[in-house]
Amino acid sequence: MQYRFTLKDNNEKTYRLFNVFLFFLHIVAAGVLALNAVENKVKLSLYILLGFYLLVYLVYFFFKRHPKALETCSLIMALLYMNFWFRYVAVVAGIIFVVVYLFVAVVQAKKTSVLFSDNGVHLTRVFKTIIFPWSAMANVILKDNLLTIDFKTNKIIQVEISENELAVDEEGFNVFCTEQLQLNPDLA
Repeated sequence: MQYRFTLKDNNEKTYRLFNVFLFFLHIVAAGVLALNAVENKVKLSLYILLGFYLLVYLVYFFFKRHPKALETCSLIMALLYMNFWFRYVAVVAGIIFVVVYLFVAVVQAKKTSVLFSDNGVHLTRVFKTIIFPWSAMANVILKDNLLTIDFKTNKIIQVEISENELAVDEEGFNVFCTEQLQLNPDLA
């Protein structure tokens, strides 16, 4: 038997702060370029770009409670940023921006999951999977969508299960974990 859970993401605030940082970085860069621009045509296009930045941010501000608001506004801002870097700075700067943005988007999209099986507990994070044998654990309990893994080394992992998960039979899961802990006693 196997149980798989997606863990609640506690880094959402970090991703939001990174997007705000990018927003203000581009506002400052566009403002500095607009002030130093010689041609009126360049100044006008930079002011229009600044207006689009503010417009997208205002739309996000009013719709931030929507589940996909952050991703949608981040994508729109990224397209505007990419246009800005390619058009006004340099192609290399645009490529660096695209690489950084795609890396952050991939990291943000990847969710941490945990798989409980007869072989042990498989904790899958962004870049690696850690396998914990049952013999390394003292207790595993799921109660009210709060998963607690107590190791024999006095290390405790306590995380919330994602709200998007289907209803889990907590009693069945706890019985499964107790059986696995009894079947795999400490090897030391």
